[in-house]
Amino acid sequence: MTRTRARAMVLFVAVAAFLNSLGNGFAYDDNGIIVHNPVVTHAEWSKAFLGPYWQEAASGTGLYRPLTLAAFAAEWHVFSGGHVGFHVVNVVLNAVVSLLVLALLLRFVSLPGAFAGALLFAVHPVHVEAVANVVGQSELMAAGAVLLACLLYLDGAEWTGIAHALRLGGLAALYLLGLGAKEIAVTLPGLLVVLEAFRPSDEPLRRRLVREIPVYLGLSAVMGGYLLLRWSVLGTVVGEVPAPSLLRLGGTDRVLTSFTLWPEYLRLMVFPRVLSADYAPAVLLPATSVSSDVLLGVAVLLVAAATTWWARRRAPALSLGLLWFAVAVSPVCDLIVPTGILLAERTLYLPSVGAAFALAGLVTLVTAAATARQRWALGAVGVLAGLALFVRTVDRNPTWMSSYVVFNTLATEHPESYLSFRARANGLRRVGRLDEAAEEYEMATRLAPHNYSLKVEVADFYGRMGRYDRAQKLLVSAIADQPTQPMAYRVLAEQLIKRGRGRDGFLTALRGLAEAGPTRGLWATVSEAYIAKGDLEAAVRARRAALAQDPDSRHDWERLADLLAALHRSGQAEAARARAETLPRETDTPGSLPNPRRLTIER
Repeated sequence: MTRTRARAMVLFVAVAAFLNSLGNGFAYDDNGIIVHNPVVTHAEWSKAFLGPYWQEAASGTGLYRPLTLAAFAAEWHVFSGGHVGFHVVNVVLNAVVSLLVLALLLRFVSLPGAFAGALLFAVHPVHVEAVANVVGQSELMAAGAVLLACLLYLDGAEWTGIAHALRLGGLAALYLLGLGAKEIAVTLPGLLVVLEAFRPSDEPLRRRLVREIPVYLGLSAVMGGYLLLRWSVLGTVVGEVPAPSLLRLGGTDRVLTSFTLWPEYLRLMVFPRVLSADYAPAVLLPATSVSSDVLLGVAVLLVAAATTWWARRRAPALSLGLLWFAVAVSPVCDLIVPTGILLAERTLYLPSVGAAFALAGLVTLVTAAATARQRWALGAVGVLAGLALFVRTVDRNPTWMSSYVVFNTLATEHPESYLSFRARANGLRRVGRLDEAAEEYEMATRLAPHNYSLKVEVADFYGRMGRYDRAQKLLVSAIADQPTQPMAYRVLAEQLIKRGRGRDGFLTALRGLAEAGPTRGLWATVSEAYIAKGDLEAAVRARRAALAQDPDSRHDWERLADLLAALHRSGQAEAARARAETLPRETDTPGSLPNPRRLTIER
């Protein structure tokens, strides 16, 4: 087989494995990041580059992925909001990344090993979440930038003069692009050191690393500039709110929990038959003691370390692959810093290049010692294994067809997940079976006792039922968990106002403004509190403050119009109502008060 034919085969298989994902729509996080995000739908470029990834993120939290948001905005307008175009981009990007993996492997192993490793990467079922779900595009772009940087680093090692300077600039640019797509690209310098350690060369590693000091200084400068920009946008360097299951864990417990992830990593890389759209409790649970899961994780790490040492000369690509995985997964394994997830399959996209290296090393080692007949037999086994992975990927792609399918599949495959209980509660709530919904909600909150959004949602449910005492306990607990998030303050204030405790509601909303910072929802709630006490002038001022936070809120323009009409300012009221008519109609947000525009104003 020639290299050209190998590339064609990898390209064909990568496209074929994910072709049926083109039938998917927008699902799960796609809705918040793309469909209902004005930064994307209205191409607000300045907010894409100078705003958080999640638009509702409180100050001091959130993610910063400007390149991803800008790409989504461009695609939204090129494809007129159609989901098919987004999925085409994902399939194409994954195919390109698969070719880059093949190119990188060929720098270290012979064609048969590189071909096997690239095919594994092209069809691996753990990639479904990154490819078949639109927001996974951030993983694909970050991986592509990192792999291009790796190839440029290796191929330009001997360049001099202008070419050497262009190499430095190219590496810096690719690093910046990767960081702009997703934070996992931060691992590039570590991955380059791993590649350098195993790059075939007669020159000592120490001398090679010293020669590459300008590269690492340049990448450090890029990282420093990126962190400064991230801090200026988010108000923090780390930013992400820890996963709810990690929120109350101490450092020791978080380390123990990180050990429990390694058997899952191994299973997902080697035998990915069981997959999950979410690994929140009780699919996985945090560790608070030295349990059997912790010991198994330690054993996996020890075996991996021993294998890396043993194979460093016999099968260096295997050692390289194990080290690549360890470095690439480090930002998301909750060991260095707590992240917003316990485990997510999409985050294994770049780390899985390590699995491709490991397979390439094993194939090279085994085929070198095998007879011709044994190679045929091993080849047949490899083809069957590859077909099984291909079929699993094709079968898994439709899981991401819509949010309903995602949660329905999760409830079927992992009924123990708190999200499954939450989804069942929402379904029962919609059909009016409120007592049964309450039972499901309670089970969800027991499994995820520190999940902020869940507690706010359940409190809103109880508030609408009139069970205010239970709602208040949940909201107070949510505020204690995350005092800088605004929604719990808002819902609690709205419920207090509805109960006739306008002063308490007013004070709660003010506390939210002090702790979480100004938000449209909190200012709108302050306005409602002024209405409750009959101070319509103050209500108008508060409503204008809400609009200063979000001038495209139709709810608030309509409510402002009602207020101005009640104050007999007909001209201003008509202007506010005309502004509201230019904006898309919104769905009601969580909260116990009726939609503000439905309230009767009496002077």
